[in-house]
Amino acid sequence: MARHPSQHSNTSFLWMLACALALGTGVSSGCATASSPGDTVNAGNLNKRPRRPSGILELHLLTMPVALNLDGAPGPDGVAVKLFANVGNAAKPAPIRSGEIELLLFDGLLSDNNVPMLKPAHTWTFTAKELKGFETQAMVGTGYQLTLRWGGFKPKNDRLTIIARHPIGDGRFLYSTPGVIACSP
Repeated sequence: MARHPSQHSNTSFLWMLACALALGTGVSSGCATASSPGDTVNAGNLNKRPRRPSGILELHLLTMPVALNLDGAPGPDGVAVKLFANVGNAAKPAPIRSGEIELLLFDGLLSDNNVPMLKPAHTWTFTAKELKGFETQAMVGTGYQLTLRWGGFKPKNDRLTIIARHPIGDGRFLYSTPGVIACSP
C-alpha cells in the first residue's frame, strides 16, 4: 500500500518528536533545587550529575504553614521544617553523612533571584553529625525534622521565608526551594 507524501512527513516528524522527548534535556521537573547564579551545566554532561564531596545533589524543604510560639510568651519565636536530600545515586532521599546544611530565615517574601545577595534575619548551621540526631524515616525516604528557635529576632512582616542551602565549594551553594511561613508580627 502506497503512502501519501504528507503521511510520510507527519510520521517522520512524530518519530523525531518522540525521540526528542524520550531523550529529554537532563533537567528534572518537580521539586528541583536551584543553585547559585554562577553554577552552570556543561552541555556534554546533561545526563551526569555533578560530583560533590558530600554527595548531596538536591535539597527539599517542607515547612509548617505558620510560625510557632515555642516559649509561651506572646508572639512567634520559631519554625518547624522537614529537610530531605537526594544523595548520590539513591532513588529516594537518603541520610546526609558529610558536609553541612544551613537554614536561612528571611523577614518577608523573597524571589529565587535575590537570595544570594540578602542577609538572613537568622541562620542555623548543622553538620552531618549534628543532623543525625534529627533523622527520621518517612515513606519518601530519610529526612530530618527540625524545630528551630530564632532567638531575639522580631518579625516585621506577616510572612517569613526559609531556605536550606549546602556549600558546594568555590563560594557556591546548592539551594532548596524557598518555604513561606505565615507569621503575626
